[in-house]
Amino acid sequence: MKKRFFSILIALGMILSVFYFESDIVPATIAYAENEVSTDITIDDEYLIPDGMGFFTYYVVVATNTTGSDIKISADFLAKDKSGTVLRRVNDYSDAVKNGQQFILYGQFATEAVKRAASFEYVYNTAPTDKCAYSHVSVNAQKNDGLVELSATNYSKYDVQGVGVRTIFLKNGKPVAFDTVNIADVGTAFHGGSTNYQVVGMNVSDYDDVVVTYTSVSNIPLPEDI
Repeated sequence: MKKRFFSILIALGMILSVFYFESDIVPATIAYAENEVSTDITIDDEYLIPDGMGFFTYYVVVATNTTGSDIKISADFLAKDKSGTVLRRVNDYSDAVKNGQQFILYGQFATEAVKRAASFEYVYNTAPTDKCAYSHVSVNAQKNDGLVELSATNYSKYDVQGVGVRTIFLKNGKPVAFDTVNIADVGTAFHGGSTNYQVVGMNVSDYDDVVVTYTSVSNIPLPEDI
């Protein structure tokens, strides 16, 4: 098990206030919990992002699956005060992350509940899976009148459990907003051969770039060539 700790108040030489801060990379404490496969997850970026309306604060982790296997992953995110007391614990997960794939996990906290937060932590567990549909779907993003229009296509002949898309909005390289959406046909079912659409960024006023990741899980193991 490995750990590293950075206070939310001081990161990369910037002083950040829990309420009145400019979003930037703010690494949290991380505990890697091994479960069946090596937890060789590469953490690419970490961001603390307010929702712009004061309701929620997101701790967003951009990572790459470098385990050598397709995995499912679950993460607990914790907000702690300066004494180490847990103020809130939330969970996020993905049922299928392709080997070599970049993906996003996040903790969504009610801002009022974590107004005394001095640090954040996350602990994750991974396990192998044979139900990753990432290779059989694609997602395209296009800016349209300030929004980002997402189109997803299921190129296989099999239904999958939708496409989970997560988007970070950036301005001058710094995160200004975060949004997430699921693309499917009916409920969580995304039919083989289907294309469908969603939009994100309805509450984002100003950005110049986006980071988009997506995951998709199948109901059955899918062959690589279908």
